[in-house]
Amino acid sequence: MSAPAPAAEHRIRLPDGRRLVCAEYGEPGRSPPVLYLHGFLGSRLEPRVVGDTGLHLFAPDRPGYGASEPRPGLTLSAFARDMAALLDALRLDRVAVVGISAGGPYAMATAALLPDRVLRLALVCAVADKRTLRSEGGAVRWMRIARRHGRPALGLAPTILRNLRRHGLDQLILRLMLLPERHLFAPGIDPDRIERLVLVSLREGTRNGIQGALADLELLTRRWDVEPREVRCPTLVLHGALDRVVPLAHAHWYAGRVPDARLEIVPDAGHLSLPINRAARIAAFLRGEA
Repeated sequence: MSAPAPAAEHRIRLPDGRRLVCAEYGEPGRSPPVLYLHGFLGSRLEPRVVGDTGLHLFAPDRPGYGASEPRPGLTLSAFARDMAALLDALRLDRVAVVGISAGGPYAMATAALLPDRVLRLALVCAVADKRTLRSEGGAVRWMRIARRHGRPALGLAPTILRNLRRHGLDQLILRLMLLPERHLFAPGIDPDRIERLVLVSLREGTRNGIQGALADLELLTRRWDVEPREVRCPTLVLHGALDRVVPLAHAHWYAGRVPDARLEIVPDAGHLSLPINRAARIAAFLRGEA
């Protein structure tokens, strides 16, 4: 599968003056357009990891990530307002929305607060609320620990990140993190290619520091101002049974709270392998075909 470059990049000014940057993939006319919300430490380049799904995708950098300017005191409702402004600027009336991992809560909020504009919602290995973060295992628990106890280290993170990147050690760390999932990719998928594309997205997402990641830590580990029960569109909750990053309990949390949710558990998928192996399934749902 190819890794297409963005067909276009859009730089818009939000009502409060902040810059938001969004990459566009695919050809206009592929109905409906899809809003893609990336994961933790991701960027607008993240859709390249999955490859060409035949969708017309719009992937913004969240505030503080990549080329988008940060928003102090970010909330889910404030993010949904940003997405409304983005859709207005792009002249997109109605869209489907997909949220990957830490992008899940932002996707949920967008669907909940823009009910007249969101047709369908896909939550793929999505992070649930702070209680689930606290009670369940998995690597995602470190988000809560980092926010509560790791502020001094987080202050040094930009310097550490620059040094890791300078010596290529960020690639080594990423390789070790992806190692447990290499055997889970479907036949024909090259894990080395996946690693390279994830690295490109990660480096772009953190090129101006870790303000986006810090915003995620603050927002995802406190009480949200939008509830899943407010979502009214058909929703697919897709999760891998072997996900060591975001445990399966997070999917059950969403499935039990989103009114029109369909839960699908993939027995042989982990965290990264799920959206790649099941890209066709996700695309079919977003197009309204299944």
